[in-house]
Amino acid sequence: MDSHLYGRVAHPDLAQTYLPVSILQLDEADRAVLRVADVRDGTQKKTFTKWVNNQLIKKACKIRDLFNDLRSGTALITLLEILSKQSLPRERGCMRFHYLQNVETALNFLTSRRGIRLVNIRPEDIVDGNPKLTLGLLWVIILHYQV
Repeated sequence: MDSHLYGRVAHPDLAQTYLPVSILQLDEADRAVLRVADVRDGTQKKTFTKWVNNQLIKKACKIRDLFNDLRSGTALITLLEILSKQSLPRERGCMRFHYLQNVETALNFLTSRRGIRLVNIRPEDIVDGNPKLTLGLLWVIILHYQV
């Protein structure tokens, strides 16, 4: 760890935490906003993971980490198959290309067959495990199929 890039900060839950210097330069109010956003994202991740697993149990599947387990696109396709009661094609390989193709299939299904408008969510974002966009995609799916 580069000591010139990170500073040490006392944290109530951990003995020591290393944060980027740019965060340390924020005032206390801005740091509080970032902490609240982190807690909210953690809560959404936990809630959405439970919702996805509640759906995937119908095909004896389960995910452990929302952001990592959706990266290949296979769990996402399985989720959409369960919700829509339709079959979708999928790539069976384990290379990035296959993952991108699977996520592309899922996103195209949502936009073309279901008429869902996805803003700024690309297959690369999900395959790269982008937390904000993965949560956003799942929120759109939940709204479409549960509300």
